[in-house]
Amino acid sequence: MKILKKIGILVYLLITITSYAINIENDSLMNSTNFERFYFMNECDACGCSAASASTNLENLLHSNYVGVRYLHQYYKAQESSFSTTKNQKQNFNTILLWTKIPITKNVEISASIPYHVHEKSGETKTNIEGFGDLNLMGIYKIIQKQKAENSNFEHSLSVGLGVKIPLAKFDESSTTTTNPSFQLGTGSWDTQFALNYQINYKKSSIQLLTDYNLKGKNDKNYKFGNQWNQSLQLDQKIYNNELILIGKMGFLNELYDQNKQFGEAIPKTKGDAQFLKFGLEGSLGKYNFGAEYFHALNSNLNSGEIEVKNRIGLFINYRIFDTKKQSI
Repeated sequence: MKILKKIGILVYLLITITSYAINIENDSLMNSTNFERFYFMNECDACGCSAASASTNLENLLHSNYVGVRYLHQYYKAQESSFSTTKNQKQNFNTILLWTKIPITKNVEISASIPYHVHEKSGETKTNIEGFGDLNLMGIYKIIQKQKAENSNFEHSLSVGLGVKIPLAKFDESSTTTTNPSFQLGTGSWDTQFALNYQINYKKSSIQLLTDYNLKGKNDKNYKFGNQWNQSLQLDQKIYNNELILIGKMGFLNELYDQNKQFGEAIPKTKGDAQFLKFGLEGSLGKYNFGAEYFHALNSNLNSGEIEVKNRIGLFINYRIFDTKKQSI
């Protein structure tokens, strides 16, 4: 009951925030500059407390303003300890994300999200952690708004984002001595996020280039997770356009992690990288926007090979807060 009460309070706060938004015109299928999905898909330091990057916020959604819920499941296999030779420990990370995005002016949007984590690792022993994670806030500025080349069906747009992660969850220092220091609810640090989305549209298709860089801070235990750089190239194709709109998605995702540090000293076996193929389907019906995504791991080298990425699955449903209409600023 306490958990439901907390979630209810968060929903109320996010809806209250949206009451300050200004409605703007945005009726194009591929025009909403939505940093949220890429930004929150990878707000993780290799897996747990922040397995998603700032770029989930850049990926375009069919609705330009909303409040919604997203579910992300991540599965990893890891060594029990640095002395193990086999990856016989199963690690499951489950995150329910409450998020919103609202327009402020024609060129400016803000987004916010807070996750609730349920993580488990099982092998020789079983460990569970559960609770709210860190709060993410981001401002998005549209530098180029859907400009169409003369005598051409090509359009392009460019947006940038600047975000901050506010430490609300408890950081467990004892987890930093395990093979996965990111088995956490939060990093305990203030982090800064920089993001960029460039998109090219042609008729019913679009290509999105998304990248973000997460500059990690140091927490009160003098522990600093490694900075994270994510890049994504994605192709979107409209496959059905009626009252119900459907878009197919396919892309490539690359994640790079720097070494963790404590008291300024680099910690061995904490650097890594991972690559994924992404497949997804997104739909829109009335005021609802929904989708499913599957991330197939092509390769991973996390913590010097002590952790192996298996797969990621994401689901989301959003409710459009405002009907889009023209508003002079």
